[in-house]
Amino acid sequence: MEPTAGQGSSSTDISNNASSSSHAHSSAGSHSISAAQPVAVSSVAPLTKAEMKRAKAVSDAIDRALRADRERLMKERGAKLLILGPSETGKTTVLKQLKLLYGRKGLDAERQTYRRVVHLNAMKAIQALSYGLQRSNIPLEHPENIAHLETVMRLETTLKRYSITSLGFTNPAIPRKITDAKAETDMFLEMVPAIKALWNDEGIKQTFRTGGSLNLQDSAKYFLDSIDRIAEPNYIPTDDDILQARVRTLAVSEHLFNIDGVNYRIFDVGGQKSLRKYWAPYFDDVNAIIFMCALSAYDQPCEDDERQNRLAECLSLFNSIANHKLFEMTSFILFLNKIDIFQRKLESGSLLRDHFPAYKGENDYASATDFIHEEFLGQCKDTSKQVYVHFTHATDTKQMRVIVLAVNAIVQRLNLRSSGLL
Repeated sequence: MEPTAGQGSSSTDISNNASSSSHAHSSAGSHSISAAQPVAVSSVAPLTKAEMKRAKAVSDAIDRALRADRERLMKERGAKLLILGPSETGKTTVLKQLKLLYGRKGLDAERQTYRRVVHLNAMKAIQALSYGLQRSNIPLEHPENIAHLETVMRLETTLKRYSITSLGFTNPAIPRKITDAKAETDMFLEMVPAIKALWNDEGIKQTFRTGGSLNLQDSAKYFLDSIDRIAEPNYIPTDDDILQARVRTLAVSEHLFNIDGVNYRIFDVGGQKSLRKYWAPYFDDVNAIIFMCALSAYDQPCEDDERQNRLAECLSLFNSIANHKLFEMTSFILFLNKIDIFQRKLESGSLLRDHFPAYKGENDYASATDFIHEEFLGQCKDTSKQVYVHFTHATDTKQMRVIVLAVNAIVQRLNLRSSGLL
């Protein structure tokens, strides 16, 4: 008799089976062979509930150990993130926040170097406002400030020759006297009286309030309001100063961080159109992409093409990246940045529909952000593509701390899913 399912036979049973068969053959002689004797089979008693519970506990423990090993290996292997987006959307500011929050030395290594950047930012800000005042034919409140205006305007060519693109390195194409930090500081200190006088003039203030087309850096008011402090002889940039400072990124840079036990390789790239051709080599093996957009750019023209709207250009770039064949399986984390400036502009009366006629809602923050949010999601041809959206204020360290932790959780979850652990 064959053993039934769930039964088994021991070595003793097999021996008894063989012995019984031999006895049957020998006693038969010349007579017909008799039917085989039944084989003795030992039955296994079913597991008790307690035994089943213990077995399941052992199995679960093994599963947990395997899962923990895989998660540990994933953390050790780390994650590769790209930060993409047009220029002046806040990509480098996000990296500064990561250095501040997770870097070994925070921003201390760059603090002294940023002193010259802050000074140059202040000079460029007042220069842009002076240019805008003249272009708009706005009169100065105090006629005596015309001399200060001429002083600032004479520096236009000189300031364009300053290199604030590579911190700590001089540009060999620029004369030494222009890249010398002391010379820059001396130049700034000479301009302080003119900067203060012009910034306090109602004509310049009016230009600032209506200056959406000036391509004025977002930190202009911050530094011009702080002119006395940053002009002090022993001035050392604060964390907020460094976060506000504008440095143009002209190369791809790699940064390493450990966030909650996960090793990250994060690549920052220059956002200018002329630099985007250098992005492609970094597209391979990407865990996720952080795409940056400046909401506040909805009423500004592109720096390199004044006929094109900055936010519209950002939507177009997102379309090309989100639908790129190399990113078919890549999740996107969309930072709709500069919400503070965006809200301030809306409240001051700058109408979103003047720049995006398709918008029919009220000119309030909630309605406007909903519209832009949907515009970005609508760029994805694959409607199932995962796009995680965050409304950000990249210079706000408290908010960025929360958002970075949220991004870390997203990336870990994506890694687990891609490894079959979710």
